[in-house]
Amino acid sequence: MRTSHLSRRLRASSLLAACAGAAALSGCANFSEVKSEDRDLFMVSATGVSYTMSIPALTAAAKEKAYDFCGKQQMKADLRQLVRGWRPMQVELYFRCQPQGVSLQALLD
Repeated sequence: MRTSHLSRRLRASSLLAACAGAAALSGCANFSEVKSEDRDLFMVSATGVSYTMSIPALTAAAKEKAYDFCGKQQMKADLRQLVRGWRPMQVELYFRCQPQGVSLQALLD
């Protein structure tokens, strides 16, 4: 009886530690300030702090930063170019902010 109680407690504590570790590592990215490359072209860089963060996770984090930046201006992000690097793990995302409701085709016409 005592052994089963102890093993359940050990399993619960190791599960808790694994969940806490996964949560801590899921957001390990440093971001640059959003920089203006041109008058309407912006760039944000996301760098992985730990090699446990994948390039797709860094890409998603950079996209979220671009959407937030344009959203604060009540505009939508138009993602343009993505540059990925493995040493250090880094993603550079170039984007433009466009008024909401405006399509790319309408801008070309």
